[in-house]
Amino acid sequence: MRLQLKPAPLRWLAESRFTWAVGLLPLLALALPLVVRADASGEVDLAATLFHEGGGPLNMTVITPSARARVDPTEEVGFVVGWDADVVSGASVAVVDAPSPEPDVITSATRLSDFRNVFSGGVEIRSDYGTITAGYAYGFENDYRSHSFSLGARTELFERNTIFDLSFARAWDSVCDVNQPEAREAVDRRRLSTSVGCFSLPEFTAHDVELQTYQGSWTQSWAPIFTSQLTLSAQIVDGFQSNPYRAVWLGRAAAQENHPDNRARYAASLGLRVWLAPLSSALQLSGRVYRDTWDVMSVSAELAWELVIDGAFRVRARGRYYTQTAAAFYSDDYALQPMGAYFTGDRELSNMSTVLVGGTLAYELDGGAEPVFGFMSEFDILLRAEWLHSDFPNFHYGQAAVPNVDALIATLSLEGHF
Repeated sequence: MRLQLKPAPLRWLAESRFTWAVGLLPLLALALPLVVRADASGEVDLAATLFHEGGGPLNMTVITPSARARVDPTEEVGFVVGWDADVVSGASVAVVDAPSPEPDVITSATRLSDFRNVFSGGVEIRSDYGTITAGYAYGFENDYRSHSFSLGARTELFERNTIFDLSFARAWDSVCDVNQPEAREAVDRRRLSTSVGCFSLPEFTAHDVELQTYQGSWTQSWAPIFTSQLTLSAQIVDGFQSNPYRAVWLGRAAAQENHPDNRARYAASLGLRVWLAPLSSALQLSGRVYRDTWDVMSVSAELAWELVIDGAFRVRARGRYYTQTAAAFYSDDYALQPMGAYFTGDRELSNMSTVLVGGTLAYELDGGAEPVFGFMSEFDILLRAEWLHSDFPNFHYGQAAVPNVDALIATLSLEGHF
């Protein structure tokens, strides 16, 4: 997520010509079942997630509302429309490791805000042999533009005990930055201080970023109570990948952080699920390994337990541990230990580990032959709360450790089928 700095948080939203669409899309998603054919089927999903990270002078709050609707006019064809947004506010360090007479104080913290919208649509074509999907999404904010499309194919074999799923996504993004042609070297570049006027005024420029994402999965039901899923993924990123707002102290001056333009990411994950019939519950275990061309390597493991009560209530608890190595060009102090042509102030490119614990409550209201709430055949509600703790042993702001290492994540989701 890229964050933009503005003197008046969210002021641009009131002036945006897209404001009407942002407000009306959730209502359109709710109204969609009323205007389709009577024999059509589909679903509407409304959700919102709150992420709050606090600690000392640094904090971050992200609210992520979303609305999604699917209509199946026939058994073979389905259409999907969606809207997602990120509303961000908080404080961030503008110049990492800036000199300060008080070594225990986070310096140069700057208030920030961000509002991102993504509108998407897609089509799904189904047959007895499988499913093909295609979609397009457009995302925008003051300092970022994104166009992306995706293709997917899924097939079920051997009485639906074997599922193969392949997908490909391609994105073309544009990132706003300060137009500074006189800065021939990366160490001479200054950071972007505001996004007001991006993509319109001559003092700004735009950097291109292209992403290609490939993923394949194999899901296998080995027995009625045991299922596994193997997933392989790869992503190639080409273009500007620094945070234009963040600068790093290099000894005599601060310069906008400088990341390599190319990055390839590879990951493999394996998930196992065992159904415990006497307990009406399922035990889930998963693991993931990752490596990229920036020399970041990570391993994560997750354990979850899910209980079904009377077929309608579901209770799920999970815990996850994650650890990674630092990028090859990472240094905790570039003034004393430079690492070549590249430098970063991103804490998530350092050695780090996280622990996540949380739980989910879900309720499914199935009307059977009788409709639910007038026109819905089924209504689902989900509540999730999780706590995330991060550890950055080799990342400091000057001599101060990272203060904002604890986060709360809460989600509310409402889904109706018609």
